[in-house]
Amino acid sequence: MVRLPDETLSVDSQQPVQKFMSRQPAWVPGLELPWDTVGITLPKLGKRAYGAVVYAQASLAATRVVEQEDDSSENGSRRGIHSIHAVFTNPGLSDRPFILDVTEVTSSRSFSTRLVHARQSTQPSSNPSGPFPDSDAQAPLGGPCLTSIITFKRPVPSPGDIQGTPPQERFREILSCRKPDEWDPCPQVDIDALKVHFPDQGHGAFPILDMYKVDMTASNEGKTLPERKELIYYRLLKPLPREDVNAHVLCHAFEADRNGLLMLGNHLGYGHDLGFATSLSYSFYVHVNAEEAVMGDNDWWIQEVSWPRFSAGRGAMESLIWSPQGKHVATGYQDGIVLPMTTKPGRETKL
Repeated sequence: MVRLPDETLSVDSQQPVQKFMSRQPAWVPGLELPWDTVGITLPKLGKRAYGAVVYAQASLAATRVVEQEDDSSENGSRRGIHSIHAVFTNPGLSDRPFILDVTEVTSSRSFSTRLVHARQSTQPSSNPSGPFPDSDAQAPLGGPCLTSIITFKRPVPSPGDIQGTPPQERFREILSCRKPDEWDPCPQVDIDALKVHFPDQGHGAFPILDMYKVDMTASNEGKTLPERKELIYYRLLKPLPREDVNAHVLCHAFEADRNGLLMLGNHLGYGHDLGFATSLSYSFYVHVNAEEAVMGDNDWWIQEVSWPRFSAGRGAMESLIWSPQGKHVATGYQDGIVLPMTTKPGRETKL
């Protein structure tokens, strides 16, 4: 990500708009699968990016602004990410950069808020395979594809620490069967029909994290949807500087968006007839001081996924982030559309 020259909101406003541009194409779920080897026509994946890419980049842009302020002040400890709240308004495309506009909402010594609008050009980059050239920043922009509010808080001592029982204890019998990386890799696209056609395709080029899905079939048998769980082990693919605390937080938020609504489609019985699945909004809360979200080079973290509600074609997803020591570090909440193809005959599958 590169910093662009600042702008102002208007002639009458002195508040700067701090601008950034992404450099590399976003990952596209399913694009790496060998569709031609199984005689299936490639669905209209187009160049639709994994939504967590722009989610994380928008938050990172706000983070770099706040960190720069902290570095130039004498307030002591740096502010860490406290929460992220985003609305997805248009699909992101992988053949052009995201242009990120950061503005201040509120700011105090201990707590502050930034607003980020992410937009893309109305035309592909002159180098769509990346890295995107600086000239892409001058291209005409479309409407926002994501609008996000990010809050930051300074660390404080905790007068108490109360949480639920971690999955390492609740599912000890299942998790003790194998080492984390002996479970199957997280599917590139976790849809039942595609897992039948592409059973051994591994991770693909999914960036940043190494992820494995625990087989919870027996545990979920006979349970209602809100009672079912999915567990994902994950760790960093490459070391990340420990002092870049907020980048570690964003890795957790990036992970928690992976395949969640697609897994819901499988549990709803849409796994061989999925017509549409897309996130509408995604919030992520860090419950501890941000330093406690830092991942060691070979630490295995756990994402615990559940879906407490489904109605009106929309599912609510809850993702609890657990440290290797069993500490509940963060929680993600999503609301998204999940529909079978049969609700609209002739609709092509969208991933």
